[in-house]
Amino acid sequence: MFSVFRMDAREFFHRLFGVVLVPLAMRGPFSCIRVLANRLRGVKMGKGVWVGYDSFIDQPPECRESMVEIGEGVGIGFRNNIFSHDSSPAWHGGVCVFKKVVLEKNVYLGANVTILPGVRIGEGVVVGACSLVNKDVAPYTVVVGIPARPIKRIVKTADGRVEFKPI
Repeated sequence: MFSVFRMDAREFFHRLFGVVLVPLAMRGPFSCIRVLANRLRGVKMGKGVWVGYDSFIDQPPECRESMVEIGEGVGIGFRNNIFSHDSSPAWHGGVCVFKKVVLEKNVYLGANVTILPGVRIGEGVVVGACSLVNKDVAPYTVVVGIPARPIKRIVKTADGRVEFKPI
């Protein structure tokens, strides 16, 4: 007795073209190609998103909905990792837990930033290079470090200038 493994068309094409789409989404020659490849993989992205070279955005084929949502005007620096699940339980016979990651409008991620599952990064946030974001970040905040901690608030003045206030 054996059972036939069944999958729907989306999962079939995702697995079939994943061999092409994942490397293209990470190492495509231009940001517009990396953005397009990630959208084809199922990642929701707003207008004006820039994705740096060698950045990995996790969109497992098992998930029917987008596990990573990226708002308008987001800049993702080089060699970033955005994870929507932790695969370690699978190695021990457990079940992977998927959690949605949301980057709201006008977020900027410096180089080598890692974002863990279930994190929401508020509008206008700046994440410093080599930071590990493991908790939600309030809007208009600058965060740095491992784990990422807020160091400044971003404030717009009445005359339109942007100031950074200590926390």
